[in-house]
Amino acid sequence: MADRFLCNNDQYSLIGIKGGGLCTPKSFGMESEMMSTACYRGFHALYELTEKELILREFTLNEPNNNYVPIGDVKPIITEYYGTYEKLNVIVDFTGKIRLAKDFLREFYIHMGYQKASAYETIYDITIEHGRVLVINNRSEEMKQKRGQFMEQFESGNLKQSIDNAFSLDMDLI
Repeated sequence: MADRFLCNNDQYSLIGIKGGGLCTPKSFGMESEMMSTACYRGFHALYELTEKELILREFTLNEPNNNYVPIGDVKPIITEYYGTYEKLNVIVDFTGKIRLAKDFLREFYIHMGYQKASAYETIYDITIEHGRVLVINNRSEEMKQKRGQFMEQFESGNLKQSIDNAFSLDMDLI
């Protein structure tokens, strides 16, 4: 499961990243364990990207020791399989570049890992410094020319490398 980003009232999937500072369970003193085959890393997040800052709004994880600690003053809603923190307002001090996408083209679906830019209609590379947007680069037309390229590489390449690439958020993979 990809992290999601809210931007200008639209929701995007995180499909690439360079840099550090996005939230993980360790950010809050917790661990994670596979949630399901759709979420091997055991957590996913919803962020909001405004003109001024990057904010963590929701965080879901499978804490293997049931050690769900409050995030700020928010306690999780705990189910049998995971805990979800809703209505968060955590400012995220991320510096780097993220690739966000929406309008997924189902015919280019890869059954594992993260979908790549060549499988979406709308793609943005966003440069962020300490949570503030510096540059937004629309890559949609460029990726249209490369439509389905990752799927072709995945299906014809070395199996181990294909799987490693599918689970990578490396922005050079398209």
